[in-house]
Amino acid sequence: MANLKTLLPSNSFRVEPGDRLAVAFSGGLDSTVLLHSMVAAYGHEHVMALHVHHGLQDVSKDWVAHCARIAKDYDIEFDSRSIAWPEDVNTRNNIEARARVVRYDALVEMCQAHQIKHLLLAHHQDDQAETVLLQLFRGAGIQGLSAMPMQKEIASGNVSIWRPFLHLTRAELEAYARFYQLEWIEDPSNQDEEFTRNFIRQKILPLVEEIQPQFRSNLARSAQHFSRAQRLLDQLADSDLQEISERLGLKIKPLLILRTQDTDRASNALRRWLAVQGVLMPSEERLNAWWLDMERLKDLNDQRLSWAHDGKLLRLWRQHLTIVDSDLEGQWVFEVINDPTVGYGLSNADYERALADGLIQECARSGGEKLRVAPKTPRKILKNLFQEMAVPPWQRTAPLLMLGSEVLAVAGVGMNLDLCVEMGTRWVAHWEPIEKNFN
Repeated sequence: MANLKTLLPSNSFRVEPGDRLAVAFSGGLDSTVLLHSMVAAYGHEHVMALHVHHGLQDVSKDWVAHCARIAKDYDIEFDSRSIAWPEDVNTRNNIEARARVVRYDALVEMCQAHQIKHLLLAHHQDDQAETVLLQLFRGAGIQGLSAMPMQKEIASGNVSIWRPFLHLTRAELEAYARFYQLEWIEDPSNQDEEFTRNFIRQKILPLVEEIQPQFRSNLARSAQHFSRAQRLLDQLADSDLQEISERLGLKIKPLLILRTQDTDRASNALRRWLAVQGVLMPSEERLNAWWLDMERLKDLNDQRLSWAHDGKLLRLWRQHLTIVDSDLEGQWVFEVINDPTVGYGLSNADYERALADGLIQECARSGGEKLRVAPKTPRKILKNLFQEMAVPPWQRTAPLLMLGSEVLAVAGVGMNLDLCVEMGTRWVAHWEPIEKNFN
């Protein structure tokens, strides 16, 4: 145990020299060992501790202070985020999964704020075994049984998530902590058997260990096999999607043709497309209901086809299956530019004058609005611009941005060039949907 680097996989965890690492630090045993070993292996100047305060327990407010103190003792940077829950969390309506999603979002946000590319989580072999069993009980498919990967890229945040302890048991981590006399917090919720994972940990795994002491490594190995199988399925899906996916979405006609040729292959392609779009996997029952709705279509342009799923809407438009936000709330945001190659914008003088006089307002469409969106072209009716620029109907409900009585900007279309200049300091307006979460 004297060699600190024995806690790292020899051939899986790879970072560039000098890269900064962020450890998701809850203050518990696992993350305390991870933080201590990373500081010892890479130096305090390259490691940062990140803490997420869920506020789900009365005692958790003290954990922030504990984690901040440990970070100070280790001479490393520390940051934390607090989560405000909008409803009574005592209902426990899938609170575990929801808290996990919010926690990851907050951790990635902190990584972005501190320009850190590598986020380390302290999941170990026991966690992996519990995850495999939990997924089996839920009737999960190959992807679910792949459990937790050693490494995963978060494209939206340019962050790599690493789990360098997946080859180690909790007993090994505890031995390390005892050897170095580390201080950690015991989370009382880990003993609450109302949570399915805790019931598996407290009741089922001890029984399994009696008949199969090596079950942890065996289940971890099974997860690796499932992960390899899922990677092959993804490659097959990517090959199919090359023929049936476009910028607008999935082409409904070739998708249904693939369905008639090979049901499983079509479902694999659809699931892969949803995953690439960042949408959670639907249940088998829901997916079959979708297929039934699509097969009943008499008109492939029928826009009445719409399914709500994972906070999104799957809709049919121009013979394509598309994904849109179910909540279309948003706001207009101005960005200042000086680069002459960027394009047109409202001059700085006009922008400041309009703000001072209160001339910039949002306004709903009333019909007949005109604007010019390209140089040396005539003004066109907004309805025609929507059609020419293939703006889906559900994106046409965003309010117009007006400058007095003139249209200044339209979501999905752009700025009105009659009011804009091409040179000098100028302002460009963008419509940004507001993404609602639990923060």
